[in-house]
Amino acid sequence: MSNCRVEKRVWKDRGKQSDYTCLYYELDVGAPPQRGAQLRHGRWFSGPLTFVIWNVDDRQFKCRVADEVPGADHDYDYSHDFLVQNALHEGWKICESWGFG
Repeated sequence: MSNCRVEKRVWKDRGKQSDYTCLYYELDVGAPPQRGAQLRHGRWFSGPLTFVIWNVDDRQFKCRVADEVPGADHDYDYSHDFLVQNALHEGWKICESWGFG
């Protein structure tokens, strides 16, 4: 088993011009994750991995998934705060710092 940290950004605006909130989820994986794969841990679901590296120093896979941006349609307002709160409810956590520098 290897530890895997999956990160994503939730932008504060649709144009990705302002600040964002970094979220992460850590889990153990039995096989090395691959770009395009989707990880599942209980009810948590990563979405397709867009980036995967093995960090020798941390002995951990570092992965990314697609960014999320706020949006709205005629029925819902998917604000930055809504997207972050929804992700936290799903098991994501807020990053202390962005893990990829």
